[in-house]
Amino acid sequence: MRTTILAVTLALALALALLWVLTPPALLSAASRPPRTARRTAAGPLEMARLVEQLATVISSGSSIRQAWSALARSLPAGDLRDLSRAAASGADPRRAAGARLAHSEMVSSLGAALTVCTRTGAPTAGMLQSLAEALRDLHDAAQARRSAFAGPRSTARILLVLPLAGLGLGMLLGGEPLRLLLASPAGNLLLALSGTTLTLLGWWWMHRLIQQADPPREHRVDPSVVLELIAGALESGLPLARSIAAVAESLVPGADATALARFATALTAGVPAAKAARSLPSTWEALRHSAVLAESTGADLARVLRSAARDARRGRARDAEVLAARLAVRLVLPTGLTLLPAFVALGIIPTVMSLLGGTFTLTPGGV
Repeated sequence: MRTTILAVTLALALALALLWVLTPPALLSAASRPPRTARRTAAGPLEMARLVEQLATVISSGSSIRQAWSALARSLPAGDLRDLSRAAASGADPRRAAGARLAHSEMVSSLGAALTVCTRTGAPTAGMLQSLAEALRDLHDAAQARRSAFAGPRSTARILLVLPLAGLGLGMLLGGEPLRLLLASPAGNLLLALSGTTLTLLGWWWMHRLIQQADPPREHRVDPSVVLELIAGALESGLPLARSIAAVAESLVPGADATALARFATALTAGVPAAKAARSLPSTWEALRHSAVLAESTGADLARVLRSAARDARRGRARDAEVLAARLAVRLVLPTGLTLLPAFVALGIIPTVMSLLGGTFTLTPGGV
């Protein structure tokens, strides 16, 4: 009776595992979304890019920022973006006015920072917002390319993780009783606990760690390429580099990026050469360091250089994602060979062969 219950449980577990493996990630994300009415009002990166572009278009026609927000609020359907537009039309900072689904998002943080830079530096708002809209679209395309690149390795990891459980199911389909042998003797219990379950859990942890290292979750902050666009916009308003960087640093949410940029601006203001002042910048701002040194030594148009560096950084992310995904696919071989395949043999092959041969597990010598 106990074996029958465990067999039914195993069958259900196999069915669920098969469903988990075969279900596309898009369906999983759709299942976790709110009801249809809430989905209809949600705002994604492309919707936000269109909103920013429309805002820039209205402002370029001669409207003030509040008039532009008010016009957008009247034209948008009910949802997060209309609520955001209404609040911004009353003078609220978009970062504080955003609803729960948009609060602290990278999109709204970028929009709030851009508007703050325009207010502090006098940079043309329409031009700044148009550049931001293009950047948001590029970032969306880069994120899509990254998801596509990592879809293969993630699916491979899913399939490999159910191998040990599939071994038990395969043994039962072949007419063996691997589950009974694993549960009926101390040696079988030891094989189940140590060789099977422990190796499977170790393989899951190992693969999860490799995936997280190769494709870490993005932080909800203004993208460095967008920051370069903001600095370029401030430069185009006539400000020197140090004041432009300081204005952008003050517009960002307090954090590591804002602190690093503020220190760089302070050093430049004090007359420190760009090459020396940029030594304290993290590697994330390598493009800013190169551009500042180039402009200082040649008098080149730094705003143009920064915009080119920002576009190149966004376009290069798809290629970087493909390289990282290819490396991940190779690295997944190691946990497969050292943990999951031995677990498959321990849970499926060995007990199945023993049961078909009519034997059992025992801890005593020659007890087969």
